[in-house]
Amino acid sequence: MISKTTFRVSHRALLGHWLLVPLGAALHFAPHAPFTLAGSNAPEALTNILSWAGMGLAAWGLLNVAYQRLAHEYVIGPDRVIERHGIIARRVTPLFIHHIRSTEVNQTILGRLLGYGTVEMSAAGTGTSEARFDRVANPLKVMASINSHFQSLAAGTGQE
Repeated sequence: MISKTTFRVSHRALLGHWLLVPLGAALHFAPHAPFTLAGSNAPEALTNILSWAGMGLAAWGLLNVAYQRLAHEYVIGPDRVIERHGIIARRVTPLFIHHIRSTEVNQTILGRLLGYGTVEMSAAGTGTSEARFDRVANPLKVMASINSHFQSLAAGTGQE
């Protein structure tokens, strides 16, 4: 029997948030650098503000990455796929595998380069996606995993 597999948002999909960390750290530890490069001296109050802003920027980037990784969980089980969003307030969307009629992978150019994308699953009788795995690593492998669960379920119950 096939066991469940859990996926989360890819680290590579959060590249923009990760870039805030070194930018904020550089601004915190060298708030006078932009003024030195411009050939002028910065007032002490302004460098203090820039230092605190840099610390806030780095903290915002780290907190956003942590939230995105912790708040989004995607599970492919033997009989259903489950999409979970949220930490305190939670939204859970289960979809039985035998109800899935199509799976679709969407990747942007950056997603193709960094190896992440979105997997959308549509159920019978709906024109929209019922479950959506956003920014997962190796979306083609995720789609193959869903299809293999579907095939094993169909082989076990005699459906096709």
